[in-house]
Amino acid sequence: MPQLLLPIFPDAVTPVKELLSVGKEDGQVVYFHGVLPVFSHAEDDLATFRMITAQFIAQGHLRVVDVSRAFGVPALSVKRALKRYRQEGPKGFYVPPRRRGPAVLTAEVLKQAQALLDEGQTVPSAAAELGIKSDTLSKAVRAGRLHVPAAKGTCALVVSTKSERSALDSAAPMGVGASNVEARVAASVGGLNAVLPQFQLAVDVPRGGVLFALPALLAVGLLEGAEGLPLPPGYYGIDSLLMLIAFMALARLESVESLRTCAPGEWGKLLGLDRIPEVRTLREKIQLLSQGDQAEKWSADLCRRWMAAAPAQAGILYVDAHVRVYYGEQTKLPRHYIARQRLCQRATADYWVNAIDGQPFFRVTQAVDPGLIKVLEGEILPRLERDIPGQPNAEVLAAEPLRHRFTLVFDREGYSPELFKRLKARRIACLSYRKYPGDDWSAEEFVDGTVELRSGERVRMQLAERGTLLGGVLWVRGKRAAHPPSLVQIRRVV
Repeated sequence: MPQLLLPIFPDAVTPVKELLSVGKEDGQVVYFHGVLPVFSHAEDDLATFRMITAQFIAQGHLRVVDVSRAFGVPALSVKRALKRYRQEGPKGFYVPPRRRGPAVLTAEVLKQAQALLDEGQTVPSAAAELGIKSDTLSKAVRAGRLHVPAAKGTCALVVSTKSERSALDSAAPMGVGASNVEARVAASVGGLNAVLPQFQLAVDVPRGGVLFALPALLAVGLLEGAEGLPLPPGYYGIDSLLMLIAFMALARLESVESLRTCAPGEWGKLLGLDRIPEVRTLREKIQLLSQGDQAEKWSADLCRRWMAAAPAQAGILYVDAHVRVYYGEQTKLPRHYIARQRLCQRATADYWVNAIDGQPFFRVTQAVDPGLIKVLEGEILPRLERDIPGQPNAEVLAAEPLRHRFTLVFDREGYSPELFKRLKARRIACLSYRKYPGDDWSAEEFVDGTVELRSGERVRMQLAERGTLLGGVLWVRGKRAAHPPSLVQIRRVV
């Protein structure tokens, strides 16, 4: 929008044309014809200035260029004033501008809408009765033109908009969004362990949909046992930090640095706080949580809770390895083959231990990957033998030679007859694929069978079974399906 240029009036008398000059004294602008004053007006009276200069031009005393050069106003503005003078006369400069009134929410409509709201009707029902849109009435309520009375026994609820919150966050006395001054000062002097979340009614909160996942996060134990994590007293408690990290993952923020582009006050509304911590503060607190083995103990405690809550799922576990490419430059990791890219890149190996339905229990990360067999025996099995609930004791295992503690399922990377023999000695069953299936089995060995999938669906398949001596060290049960014929499952060592 072009900026309005006001006329410049000199303090001393300045000639505008041969016989016409102008001067300013005590806030009054005086026009002289020769030495006689002919007209005056207040310095800030722009309408009268436009009228008199247009009159001088219309009478032939001045030109448009003379007014523009003497008073520093655009020539186009002078031409518009001249056109108005010729069409409407001097009174045209003092007519109030015509403004468009409300097209929908007129004074009468507002009166009717307020009467309906006072009767106890909701905004949508009142809008339907008046024949207008519900959003129109809602905007009037937020703007204060209408008010919704509180129900009996309750107090009125005030809902903040994003624009209102942005203005308040910008004017916060302790930085953007840091409006809870009392609690922050108390935390700085050690008088507060952690601020309690206080959620408020708000609209237009960015990424507010992550709150729909909050019940699920609490159900899986996000905040259970977190009080033992090493976090000193401060404004942000461990619950707020864990919820923030979980919401960042749900919002697909790949790093802590991504929070620099997010509005701190809006993210604070998701946590029930005035704002989230700064990136530097969040990094320091994450570093404190990562010291020692406290984070691993908390993760192991969560895993034990999950297994205890679903002991049937903990009886059959699926172990799978995933390669995670490392793009940083802090260290030189060994290279792994990335199947999806068909390249060898620096990466770490993550070994996931999941329930049979795919829900994860825990993860083991290896910067230098020794392979599934060594990770399985060195780190995964000791933890499973210690944490899986409902395992048979030594007396039951001695009385039942074919009884096993639990079952592991893994792919061909873990194929090893020697490993299977060691697992049998530890009374652990396993299922895997045979790495070297050999020749096809004869068609006479396959019979019709029904297999019940995890979803409960029953599928008819052609199945065959025979005993197989693996590596000359262990007899196992080998099963094959007709499609594909090379598939072999080692169900249980016998």
